[in-house]
Amino acid sequence: TQDLIDFFVKLVEANPSDGTAQRDLGLALLQRIRETGDPSLFGPAEAALIIARDLLPDDPLVPVGIGAVQLGRHEFADALETSVTALEAFPGDPSLRGVMVDALVELGRYEEAFAAAEALAADSPDLASLARLSYAHELRGDLPAALAAMERAAASPGLAPENTAFVLALVGHLRRLTGDVDGAADAYAQALGLVPDHGPSLIGEGRLAVGLGDLVSARARFERAAAVVPLPEPVVALGETLDVMGDADAAADQYELARALITLSQAAGVVVDVDLALFEADHGDAATALRLAEAGYAATPTIRAADAVAWALHRLGRDEEAVGFAEEALRLGSRDPLLLFHAGAIDAALGRDAQARERLSAALTMDPGFSPTGAAEARDLLAALGG
Repeated sequence: TQDLIDFFVKLVEANPSDGTAQRDLGLALLQRIRETGDPSLFGPAEAALIIARDLLPDDPLVPVGIGAVQLGRHEFADALETSVTALEAFPGDPSLRGVMVDALVELGRYEEAFAAAEALAADSPDLASLARLSYAHELRGDLPAALAAMERAAASPGLAPENTAFVLALVGHLRRLTGDVDGAADAYAQALGLVPDHGPSLIGEGRLAVGLGDLVSARARFERAAAVVPLPEPVVALGETLDVMGDADAAADQYELARALITLSQAAGVVVDVDLALFEADHGDAATALRLAEAGYAATPTIRAADAVAWALHRLGRDEEAVGFAEEALRLGSRDPLLLFHAGAIDAALGRDAQARERLSAALTMDPGFSPTGAAEARDLLAALGG
């Protein structure tokens, strides 16, 4: 991808009014962001695509790219507006409909999103639409349907090896949640065969290792992922692994690095309220976590934002307030282990022992590697409950 970017940069420098080169530069930069996680590339990608929009008013790929930038920055309302406006000019365009589905999901407008995802997959069953359909099933807790759709997505041609590798990593994630550890490992291996050092697949292998109790291997996988794609997720996972291994100082270093990476994303214009809230609740200041979570929930009332508010309130000891948000986070039927763990911990704090045992056990059964520290806390709570 970097070679393509260099090529298009030369074309643009030679002729800034070449709309096709500007468009292709913007799209290549977006692909590079997928591969590296570098949020500083959003600005150049957006700049190229905005120029292309003026030069190529009849090209639907340009608003698709602009919508992708907005989604990447978590500007979900803007992405929805971009897709809706562009669909008036390009009715039925599958890629624009995909941007709309993603925006609706991230704005918490689930019924509209699910209907749009199902219609898109029926009309244009390709890798992107089937992956979106899979996520719609996963959000509603229908993991077999989610896995079937994602496996179909993985069998569809991808525009780049990274696209297929990413979908294979999601296949691994869903197989992990359905108890197929060997199948998950195979999916991650396939992805790494396509894209060596594929970050999401290395993280998936790390979580498999955590679930199997092999913290040494988990640490190695998270270290490798963090070195290849320096994003908060593998850095936090590495810190949590070190925490569970008893190396508190090394864990603290990783948490500080994660905070720095989040700051870089914010500087690049990425809205990270909900993700940062969960991080602060677990590894920082709970009051700050609540402020961020409430801001995220006000902007995008999703189940994940509700979960972040619930968890921040729990960390502050305000469980009577937290429980309503925890139930809201599960309102679609999600079987996400992290959401179940958070809800179960709040249940335990309120003396709702039977429900706490059920939810904590479900989280650990589905994915004992969902979080090194979270899984350890869930096991401790279960032991205290006699579960």
